[in-house]
Amino acid sequence: MPALLRGPQPATSRGAGLLEVLLARAASDDPWLVFHHGKKSEPFTWRAAVGLAQGWAAAFAAAGVKDGARVALLLPNGPDFVGAFFGAQLIGATPVPMPWPVAEAGIPKLPAGAEAVLAVAEVSAIAAPKGLEGVAVPVVSGPIAGEVATVASSAPAFIQFTSGSTGTPRGAVIPRSAALASASAMVEGLKLGPADVGVSWLPLFHDMGLVGVLMSSLVAGMRVHMMRPAELLLHPWRWLELCSEVKATLTVAPNFGYELLLRRGKGPAGLDLSALRAMLNGSEPVLRRTLDAFEDRYAPAGLKKGSILPVYGLAENTLGVTFQALGAPDPDLSIHDRSVPSAGQPIAGMEVAVRRPDGTLAEEGEEGEITVGGPAVMSGYFRNEEATAKALRNGALWTGDRGVIKGGRLYITGREKELIIKAGRKYHPADIERIVGAVADSPANGVAAFSVVSEQAGGEQLVVVVELRRQPTDDVTQRIRGKLAEELGVTADRIELVGAGDLPRTTSGKLKRSECIARYGSRA
Repeated sequence: MPALLRGPQPATSRGAGLLEVLLARAASDDPWLVFHHGKKSEPFTWRAAVGLAQGWAAAFAAAGVKDGARVALLLPNGPDFVGAFFGAQLIGATPVPMPWPVAEAGIPKLPAGAEAVLAVAEVSAIAAPKGLEGVAVPVVSGPIAGEVATVASSAPAFIQFTSGSTGTPRGAVIPRSAALASASAMVEGLKLGPADVGVSWLPLFHDMGLVGVLMSSLVAGMRVHMMRPAELLLHPWRWLELCSEVKATLTVAPNFGYELLLRRGKGPAGLDLSALRAMLNGSEPVLRRTLDAFEDRYAPAGLKKGSILPVYGLAENTLGVTFQALGAPDPDLSIHDRSVPSAGQPIAGMEVAVRRPDGTLAEEGEEGEITVGGPAVMSGYFRNEEATAKALRNGALWTGDRGVIKGGRLYITGREKELIIKAGRKYHPADIERIVGAVADSPANGVAAFSVVSEQAGGEQLVVVVELRRQPTDDVTQRIRGKLAEELGVTADRIELVGAGDLPRTTSGKLKRSECIARYGSRA
């Protein structure tokens, strides 16, 4: 039987885009988002969101932003991110979300990787706090009073760039119709509506927070309580406390978020999680051990068995591809000496297949590369024809992820592409290797960076193998960790120091990455 799955037909009528959905809610003074910072909370109504978007649109227009231009957004979770995002769309510009550093002490200069994104995107302005230095385009620091006409534009809804990359970043161009299709399909798949209440700490610059939380709640007309990512890292238990306080029905996180609570969170005492219908788990490998341990730990707080739903999505498909059905956990797949949870079935409008390298469909139970089709697929990578041609072939998006279709369910088994995913963010090995090589003074191609999935550690582990020309006179591993944290905001779980020439290479001197993983990865 061919490894091909099709989702149901969309049940809702879809308009031009999410901006139109927001404008249609302008008369409502009901809270849409509630932003939490410590014990303080700031309700943000539908009416306020539209008003703030108009103020940001006026500010962008005053800075010379035109229809079809691109605007970078360097802002933390908060009303201004939402206002700037939709304000850009109001005047026909395309927002380009950029990673906001976890440390929220202000932005005196561009964070690592931002210059590369700005250069590729060729932005006309950047929305950022006052005092930002080192940019050649106008910095717009807040909304202004003024009237702007809504532009009926064919510009994309947004461009999602690869997070963490300091090389040549690739930006997935998301049409307005694709953004609406993705958000609507996820709302249908989860049966969301105005009575639902969400809680999220995900950054809004990331596709999981932007589409999975902000845009989906917009379509559903539901309220979402939003924390900042830094608060999760400092006080992880606050996530569940907030879910309990507001009687949340939905929350979402990568696997590492659930692991963080298992390691550093408080127990179930004082919590009431009985209202939670679903806790989505995606954006990185989902581990069976994590699902079972989390549900067992918080069952006394009313968390129902099967509440944590593994999901699959990617930025190039705007986001959602497959979801597990509510209240009906699927069986796991035993492969590669581990138990892989099901990622479920395609959501509305999506088509998912597993293919062989020659493009032919694999058979059910056969591992191959996952391809996706449907109305939410990106139009391509921004001004990168080579990468676009590789990803979009014969009407399908080749995801670079490996999987198996069995029993009408999709299972994510690995990754074709050499991306490293840590805490839900993607990093290119070349970026890590370049930074480490400079710190350690390694030979050419003398650093190998890769990730391995560790059930014991509860997620992907970043391994860096470094060739040294000579014996170091200091703690080189400490310097490597410090530089990676400074430049990319990523932590190396293990650093292996080896002698010059020890890494496996081809006859032309290129790293044999798969052999590096086989040789050093099993020690993680």
